Amino acid sequence: MPVHPLVVSELRSLFKAGATPSALVRRVAERHAGEAALDGLVRAYFRVAFAVPMVRVGPEQVRHAAAGGSLPALNVTVLPRMIEARPQWDDAAAGGCWLDSLAAPEPLTDPGLIPELATSWDRMDDGAKVYVARLIGAARAAQGHVGALAALAEQLQQQVAPAAPRAIGA
Repeated sequence: MPVHPLVVSELRSLFKAGATPSALVRRVAERHAGEAALDGLVRAYFRVAFAVPMVRVGPEQVRHAAAGGSLPALNVTVLPRMIEARPQWDDAAAGGCWLDSLAAPEPLTDPGLIPELATSWDRMDDGAKVYVARLIGAARAAQGHVGALAALAEQLQQQVAPAAPRAIGA
């Protein structure tokens, strides 16, 4: 299954312009129409184009996306990885891209430094500390996902032609 550099470049440009992962799957299907094992080819393109090691997409999902359907689960599973790996795949990293507004969250080195936890952190047993640290990590990851989706939604909104106002009841 050959991965063509021109298609890789096209996928990167489309993503930076606001294409969703579903649209990128659709583009791969269009570029390789009629080829067998498109799901494997989609995984290969995401691995090469965006440094995403695994995209969980099967033949049915690829056919669905190729027919114009969406795969919203990819927005949750793949989109954050694409954004996180941007330094690996985006050589230009020039301004003017919706991705520029996103910043990777800084790692939390010591949850005990959070003011709300400072007085009780030392009294927690190790299991409780691990649990709280995991909860904080999950919340920060979710916050990053929401930020990425909000930025993508804003980019997509900018691409929608403003509809002419319609009179109520018209």
